[in-house]
Amino acid sequence: MAAGLNHDGSILFLSCDLQNSTQFKQRNDDKDWVATFLAFYTEFPALLSTEIESACPALQGRLLLWKAVGDELIFSIRIQSERECSNAVDVWLAAMLAFETEYLLGKTPMTLKGGAFLATVPSPDRRVAIPRTVGSTDRSQRDAEAVNEQTLNEATDADAFAAEFAMDFVGPSIDTGFRVLKYASRRYFVLTVEAAHILFKHYSNEEMDHRHAYLVGTHELKGVWGGKPYPVFAVARDLGEQVPAQKLAEAFKDTARIADEHPYCKPHDVLATIAAYRDDKDWRGAVFVSGAAWAGFQTHEAASAARKRLDGLIDTSEDRLDTSEDPGDEDSTAGMPTK
Repeated sequence: MAAGLNHDGSILFLSCDLQNSTQFKQRNDDKDWVATFLAFYTEFPALLSTEIESACPALQGRLLLWKAVGDELIFSIRIQSERECSNAVDVWLAAMLAFETEYLLGKTPMTLKGGAFLATVPSPDRRVAIPRTVGSTDRSQRDAEAVNEQTLNEATDADAFAAEFAMDFVGPSIDTGFRVLKYASRRYFVLTVEAAHILFKHYSNEEMDHRHAYLVGTHELKGVWGGKPYPVFAVARDLGEQVPAQKLAEAFKDTARIADEHPYCKPHDVLATIAAYRDDKDWRGAVFVSGAAWAGFQTHEAASAARKRLDGLIDTSEDRLDTSEDPGDEDSTAGMPTK
């Protein structure tokens, strides 16, 4: 059974990426571009914390940095409901706009783009503990999965764990997420199918008619879904302005023919389509949120089966006896009959 820092379920990953950063670095002295990038690494998380505190304090301390990949920051959170997914996306988008307004617009050629993807552990994805230092290792034939699970299960202090290990995630959903992120733009915050499913389900349940489900096209993503065209969904960022292409699309009543505009519909109208993709026998993504309002998200058979298998890998027969739980009184002869 998963314990310690080893929690099963779906993890939401949120990306924020600086656009036109190479141009900015090439055209400015070190002191100019370095200051802006340092602000991105420090002030964006601070603005995110402020947005969380004012809009949804329940997320405070849970939305944590997963990776800094050059000009991109990716945070993660294990979501417990559709509402939490929606709240996390809302505060993320608010922080993106706040950072652009304060540090980028009118001062640099840079803007922000981003997206969200969902991974589910322990299947089809996996949480892993990566040792931070190289040292003597146990060269026995212990199963690598068993070692990984035991390390995660025994970790109860996040700070102590972080000193020895890097927490990471691997799997098909992570690969798909990075493939989808390349279709992000300043206006369109892209989503994998699983992220779109849980987000649009919430919008539909709450009858949030002002929200739209955008389609950024179907694309062949290398290695994903057998090379079949993958639907890239998005939500439009509220940038407080209307770009000329939007006016053109409105005039001709056709967003599909405008290069930087995309067709949209009400979230409820796209849910059946999303379900059809996810029901395909070769589909690898999953949603597993035990506290979800919709029963379809509450369980995931493959994850439950994987958990049962992983628990069976851990052999505790040679572990040292914990005398606080079992003092070994049965070995005492006191009180035993003498005849």
